[in-house]
Amino acid sequence: MLGGVLAIAAAIGLVVLLLEAIRYRRWGSVRRWQPAVGLGLVALAALGCWLGQLPEPIPLALLLGGLVGVGLLGLSGCGRAGQGLVVLLLSLAAWQSLAVGSPGRIGIAEQHGMLFLWGCGRGMGLVGIPLLGVLAAAEALSLLMALGQGWSGIAAITWGSRLLEMGSQPDLPWQVLLPVGLAALSLVAGTVPLLTASEDSPGLLSAVGHGVGWLVALALALALTRNGLYQDPFWALLYGAGVLLSWALLALENQTGQGIPAPGEPAHVSGPEALAGRVSVAEQQGWLLWQACVGLTLVGGGALLALRLGGSYGAALLGLGCLAFPSRWGAMAALFLSARPLLQNLLHQFNLQVAGIDLTQPYVSAALYLGMAAMALAALLHWLYGPDKPLQTGIALTLASLALPVGVGYFIHAQPQAAFLLGALTTALILAALQPILLQQEGRGAESPGIHSRQRDGVLGLGLTVLAILGSNLSRDWTVTGFHATRLERALVLAGVVGILALILLLWQGWSLWQSRRMRAPARCSR
Repeated sequence: MLGGVLAIAAAIGLVVLLLEAIRYRRWGSVRRWQPAVGLGLVALAALGCWLGQLPEPIPLALLLGGLVGVGLLGLSGCGRAGQGLVVLLLSLAAWQSLAVGSPGRIGIAEQHGMLFLWGCGRGMGLVGIPLLGVLAAAEALSLLMALGQGWSGIAAITWGSRLLEMGSQPDLPWQVLLPVGLAALSLVAGTVPLLTASEDSPGLLSAVGHGVGWLVALALALALTRNGLYQDPFWALLYGAGVLLSWALLALENQTGQGIPAPGEPAHVSGPEALAGRVSVAEQQGWLLWQACVGLTLVGGGALLALRLGGSYGAALLGLGCLAFPSRWGAMAALFLSARPLLQNLLHQFNLQVAGIDLTQPYVSAALYLGMAAMALAALLHWLYGPDKPLQTGIALTLASLALPVGVGYFIHAQPQAAFLLGALTTALILAALQPILLQQEGRGAESPGIHSRQRDGVLGLGLTVLAILGSNLSRDWTVTGFHATRLERALVLAGVVGILALILLLWQGWSLWQSRRMRAPARCSR
């Protein structure tokens, strides 16, 4: 049964990968040298982990994850091909992790196996997230869905491994097999509407296609859980609720209101219609606010119920279901639901899973506020500089997401670090939900060239937060070292970090001056 589940999941991922590649037949719009930037960040992170004497699998996992991220970038122009590649790789990883001579035991449940998974997930994000601003809207959504598929699968396998550790070792490690199978079923659910309706089809026919896709996914999930793995069908029902949530979020995103333009499109009004134009703008603002409130309620309420009924494992399964039908809100929900279990796993590493985070402690409450302020500042910087310099802004924010949480963990401790990440995660979700309102507010008067760039990068903060959480899980040894470090050692580390940042700023300033002089040279020669 073990090999059958993984083989079927791998076959589904491979078929979707091939069909989507044949359907679109084009690569992502990134330039040839741009993936090298992401690989450079991966190499820098791997070098830092190696110099910091973190466990051996982490640098190698980062490099392998970076190569997967390059593949996802290339497939970003092919719809759900990136999701198919992720499902295929998850199936192969689970198959490869089988311990030799112990067919009922998954080697991924060991600590090194989980470190390898977290490193691969971080490597994927280091390549994809900084380049999000240079992609077209559809390609950015495709990349986010693929990253969400990988991170949700990693979160579910992580907590499945935790369940294996806490319980007796079963004959069939269903806790790790189930997420891989459900990830493949999300691809099946998303394929059914494509078979029944096209882009020009009536709304009723499209709704029927999505409804049939949900029923097929739920029936297959129940068959896999109950008849295949002999487990409680509650997990299949929870996954089915995630697919239903994906459908609801897609419908919410497609609702535009009668006579109301899409977010970011200006309302061209003149003459006697000026008053009516003002009313339409006010109506649009109210509609977008209502849409954001409903979306936040659905995502937050779904996360609350999943965590209450199924724990972190249930939240990760719900996130896998949210990726069935592609939408911006679905990607946001998947990223949020994958980050929450990974954050809980960080607490588990320090035996804080029962006590949780004590927000009454001064350092913890300050770190929570710092996380909110840091995410708000990141959003402001991206709003100001992202449209003109998307690549440079993405790189700077990615480096900050790598350094800040690790610094909080080293100089303070794990509880403030988790509070920092929790504040950043909540703020990122709220900002991503409210971004269409800000876009419409800016785009009322005239068409702005940066509006569409900002619209497709709205979930950048969620991606940065997941990267930060994965990095915090990988840097547990550094947090423990910082807890036992003396004041002199901490001062030396702080001086070294400041020196490195100053050196980077000087090099960047020198590069900018050289580029400006190089641009002026041809103008002088022409005179």
